[in-house]
Amino acid sequence: MANIEKTFRHDTLGLINVVWKSNMRSVRMSFKDGRFTISAPVGYTMESIARLIQENESRMHSFIKRHEARRDDTRVDEHFILDTHFAIMRIALTDVATSRLKKSKTGDNPDKDEMVLEMPFNTDFDTPEAQQIVKEASIAVLRYEAKKRLPYIVKEIADANGFKYSSVKINSAQTRWGSCSSKGSLNFSLYTMLMPLHLIRSVVVHELCHTKFMDHGPNFWALFDKTFGVSHRIVDKEIRELKLPGFLRN
Repeated sequence: MANIEKTFRHDTLGLINVVWKSNMRSVRMSFKDGRFTISAPVGYTMESIARLIQENESRMHSFIKRHEARRDDTRVDEHFILDTHFAIMRIALTDVATSRLKKSKTGDNPDKDEMVLEMPFNTDFDTPEAQQIVKEASIAVLRYEAKKRLPYIVKEIADANGFKYSSVKINSAQTRWGSCSSKGSLNFSLYTMLMPLHLIRSVVVHELCHTKFMDHGPNFWALFDKTFGVSHRIVDKEIRELKLPGFLRN
């Protein structure tokens, strides 16, 4: 038996699809493309569907709000600002034919690199192409700052605490902030530049401590706590609570 489908508009929840399926044994509800779909066994009445919606209406509204919050986290528009400890990037709609990222001429903050992403006046930010342009520009700014700032931070901390390392490299890892090879090569994710300065420094201290101890044993953590001056438990809690902006996540 073919599925039977019906779409109706709820006063507060918007369009709702109802699908009766011969192989269904219970009612299920899903949400996709901004609307709910209710799958029900054949013979399940519209009166029962209406009663189900009425009983769960508040929960359905809460779900929509959470969904919209997640969606907003993954999208940007012309008002987007990337604001980090070392840099700030704004979007400017101009008469350019193609998008371009450049340093701002009006920047008045000596402690930050101020960048502007110029995009055409007619840019439609609802398109994947526009979203990708902003994402790539943001990553370019973070990479630039990481290459510019991290080597100096590493050298400062290493010199002050007697650490030796061979090189500093930048990558685009999203699952780890940094790493250290057995030869003392330090690798840092460009996304560390989204952190506040004290956490950037904690990541640097962490990887420098690996030049002494490659594991995470008691000696490693004792060295970290002594070098950084704050318990690793406090720092780890802060870092665990950090999340990449949705539009940057792969």
